[in-house]
Amino acid sequence: METEIWLTILGLGVASYAIRLGGFLLALRLPRTGPWARGMDALPGCLIMSLVALMMLKAGPLEQVASLFVLLIAVKTRNLPISMIAGMIFVAGARLMGF
Repeated sequence: METEIWLTILGLGVASYAIRLGGFLLALRLPRTGPWARGMDALPGCLIMSLVALMMLKAGPLEQVASLFVLLIAVKTRNLPISMIAGMIFVAGARLMGF
């Protein structure tokens, strides 16, 4: 029984290392310029926007108003941490006031 545990731990370690090495080697082959590179650069923002849009569809009225407030702050300041903090303060304040 103890041998199986050690083999499992060793196998998981090898698999983890192989996944990390594979990602590193794949990243070396990605283009640095051109349309594919621009698409890869835009991907994190697109993923975040899709998650936020899905959450907004399921959100209540308070969260939807808060998201518009955060959007206005983000456009005005161009600063993500300030926008997020402003949104949290907005929702916390609205909930404290009973909305």
